[in-house]
Amino acid sequence: MAKAQVHSPPPPATADPSTLLLTSAPQAIKAARDFARGWLEAEGVERAAVEVGLLVVTELVTNAYKHGSAPGEAISVRLYLSAGGPVAEVRDGSDAEPRALPLTLDRFSGRGLAIVSELAAAWGFWRLASGGKAVYAVMRQATA
Repeated sequence: MAKAQVHSPPPPATADPSTLLLTSAPQAIKAARDFARGWLEAEGVERAAVEVGLLVVTELVTNAYKHGSAPGEAISVRLYLSAGGPVAEVRDGSDAEPRALPLTLDRFSGRGLAIVSELAAAWGFWRLASGGKAVYAVMRQATA
């Protein structure tokens, strides 16, 4: 995997973040993706990079839904610009450490963070003082 996981906060915001509060449910994933599309397009991110960013946000929110929260609990999505690029940050109530598993062809799930690791400029997490964690990815402005 190309990027190392970091156990510290992401790069600081250079502008006010946009935040979406969700309830842990399957429809939260689409709501987060729609929110991210609108934000990335409004920030002028290249179209191909928007599509990659949507995949990253989808994977982070899916992990929060499946592994980081019980049904009905809160999940939040924060999107903001940083010196390193757009940042997607997803918070949930679990203290469990997220791990990128090796990509294999014989597994039906468990690939999300490995995909994020390959597509994002960087990703990581930190534990919140109030409990839970925030998982983030620094997205690319353009695709190579």
